[in-house]
Amino acid sequence: PRVMTTPAPARPANTVRPASTARPEKATRKGRQTDEAFREAARLVFARDGYLNAKISDIAAAAGRSVASFYNYYDTKADLLIALAEEFHAEASQLAALPYRAGLSGEEALREAVAGFWRTYAKRRGELIGIFQAAMVEGRFRDRWLELRGEAITRIATAVRKAQADGYCPGVDPVMTASALSAMLEHFCYIWLGQGGEKDVPFDDDLALDALCTIWVKAVYWRPEAG
Repeated sequence: PRVMTTPAPARPANTVRPASTARPEKATRKGRQTDEAFREAARLVFARDGYLNAKISDIAAAAGRSVASFYNYYDTKADLLIALAEEFHAEASQLAALPYRAGLSGEEALREAVAGFWRTYAKRRGELIGIFQAAMVEGRFRDRWLELRGEAITRIATAVRKAQADGYCPGVDPVMTASALSAMLEHFCYIWLGQGGEKDVPFDDDLALDALCTIWVKAVYWRPEAG
């Protein structure tokens, strides 16, 4: 049964806080548990209904909390999604760095980094569906997501420059290449993990991941033909 709640009064526009701002409610163990309940509920609701159709009352009901309690943690569902996007970004960035720190070759590390993004996306598909949709309509969220994405572009461009220093992919623009590869990865994950894949094409996790990794590796690790 759905928890019946009384909607909280609308907040004035000038009270909106950045999603990352600490609030007293999050400082206690109970507060952190409630915050995590809202985040997990949002993942479920965004995956089920999409970001555009998701309501704060639905998120609160799925969390087993009141709408009034939600507003102790977030001003809007966009604020909650920003928090989820930052959480995803932190996890994906950490996983992407691990294979390089492990001393794998450039190509092997790249494959492992792409696989890490794929697995993180699969685990967090709810918020990633929300991110894809919100970036088209929520200006404040779009700006923050572009900041996070920009950090990833910088890391990819650095890897491209390193490959170029080793004689690979001469002449390509590192930043544009990074943007194109990142966009391919994000949208491919959205189509296959968020929307269920292409029409009448059977899903195969191994094939999909191999296609992603192969395209990325061949886009960077190539040398001009001797002539």
